Amino acid sequence: MASATLIALFLLSALTFYAPSTTAQPVKDWNGNIDKNGGIFGTFYILPSLLGAPGGVRLLATGNEPFPVSVVQSPFKDDKGLPVTISRILQSTYSPAGQAVALSFDYTPGGTSLLWTAVEGFPEGTLVKIDGYYPDPLKGFFYIRDSKFGLKDSINLSFCRSLIGVIPACSNVTVVKSDGNLLLAFTQEDAYDFRLEEYQPPSADA
Repeated sequence: MASATLIALFLLSALTFYAPSTTAQPVKDWNGNIDKNGGIFGTFYILPSLLGAPGGVRLLATGNEPFPVSVVQSPFKDDKGLPVTISRILQSTYSPAGQAVALSFDYTPGGTSLLWTAVEGFPEGTLVKIDGYYPDPLKGFFYIRDSKFGLKDSINLSFCRSLIGVIPACSNVTVVKSDGNLLLAFTQEDAYDFRLEEYQPPSADA
């Protein structure tokens, strides 16, 4: 029994874990703004933090997908991608680094928000997809936190699986290249550094 327990602890220690922090600094957008509205964290463009890097995130049909359900990074640095709404799973006065969040594209042709999820089993590994198309998405939550590298107002994303009875196993969101596409995927290596640029909806008078 003791040996089985030691093996389980060894396997758990080989994974990367991130728990929500109650003492971390609040996540900010690229302008240094902190969310304080108690409900929706906000709607943003999710962009690379490094200047000269590719563009923002958007939807694309990859592989044999009949319509766009893959979350990808645009290869064009001037393309901000699609607005993403970031909502807190747990209510608080601001979103501390390590906060569990839901992410969904704010605008679609049908006007429906599209929730991000994680789907495993691809040649590239586990990928970020849109919920509702693939039958067995992983159960868990996305997390947002300040950049591990300390880049000013940059953020990292991770996904933590819900495993009953053990500490949630988490993987970092990164970008991998496959067939010319930049796919959002999960890794145990360093997370990709993103920045948040607040989305300003077009004026009704425009």
